[in-house]
Amino acid sequence: MSQWFKGKELAFAFGINLSVSRLGSVINGIVEPKIADDSVGAALWVGFGICVFSWICGLILVAIDKYADVKDGTVA
Repeated sequence: MSQWFKGKELAFAFGINLSVSRLGSVINGIVEPKIADDSVGAALWVGFGICVFSWICGLILVAIDKYADVKDGTVA
């Protein structure tokens, strides 16, 4: 994040990152027990699906970051 944001923007970006992660934890604490009441297997599949989605988003972010580095000329 320090490549993309500077100064006060960096602090704001870290704050948003922390807030979103905490919000995800709260939502997980509410939703997963309701899914697990029906089926523990379903709860595991939902968690697995979210992990796969997160991994794909990470790959997209890596591609965007590499594209930005090439465009800026910081990577040879």
